[in-house]
Amino acid sequence: MSARADSRPCEPCGTSTATAIGAHEVQPDMSPDRCTIVAAVNDRTVLARNLLLSPDIAGGRQPDLLLKEGFNSAAAAYNRAIDEARSDILVFVHQDVYLPEHWFDAVSRAIRSLDDAGIAWGVLGSFGVRGGSPGGWGRVYTTGRGLHGRVIHGPEPVETLDEIVLITRRSTGLRFDAELPHFHLYGTDLCLQARSAGLSNYAIPAFCVHNTNQLIELPAEFYRCHDHIKKKWRHCLPIHTSCIVISRFDRERHERRLKALVHKALGRVTHPLARVDDPRKVCSLDLQIGRSRQ
Repeated sequence: MSARADSRPCEPCGTSTATAIGAHEVQPDMSPDRCTIVAAVNDRTVLARNLLLSPDIAGGRQPDLLLKEGFNSAAAAYNRAIDEARSDILVFVHQDVYLPEHWFDAVSRAIRSLDDAGIAWGVLGSFGVRGGSPGGWGRVYTTGRGLHGRVIHGPEPVETLDEIVLITRRSTGLRFDAELPHFHLYGTDLCLQARSAGLSNYAIPAFCVHNTNQLIELPAEFYRCHDHIKKKWRHCLPIHTSCIVISRFDRERHERRLKALVHKALGRVTHPLARVDDPRKVCSLDLQIGRSRQ
């Protein structure tokens, strides 16, 4: 077991969005082997060719699947799912993520190891970051990037987790910030909420494939979410995320903008890489343990 996560105080500048479960809500199954899978969906074809291909989902081994469509933010979709979930363990996952065979077994092992060690955890995920550790923690495959993240063999403490996979316990009372718009950095906010409640966040060894259309530049919507996080958690700056470091003077944001302007002035055009037809093809054992082209 790795060292405990950074426990320095970190409070939001405003009202916390974490609330206790009310007596009127559905009481969840508390077993660590039972989970509810949640996905916000805007493309049924992408969903069918990725998440629904995951063996444990396709085979019915993990039958509790909540698909949320027509919501204007991830927070709204996921909070609705929290209210409807029938299990304590909640797995929030992108529609374009493929979860290999035995993925849920790996999650159960990680949860049991943390519980057996008496660690109060808030959010788990397949890939996370913390300051001073470039490259991230947890091995994953992303279209356009290939394999990335350090190979880990047990839960690894992190500051924040990538939104491709977020795992929480309904019983902690953690909820997504209803005031955070769009579909970016909601995992960052959730991890900071967990820290402010005295809970630790971990990347776990749960390899997955993020079969995405890789973005060349972060969209304007992302920076609106960036500004919301920066204002809400200004006492916690800098905040390290899988996409950007949110800092007092926005150094990385300005560097990205300058780089984009230079490329445009020089006429350099970079085209995003499209999704692969079948994510199962990149899920060999070599990829999972990181032997291929490290």
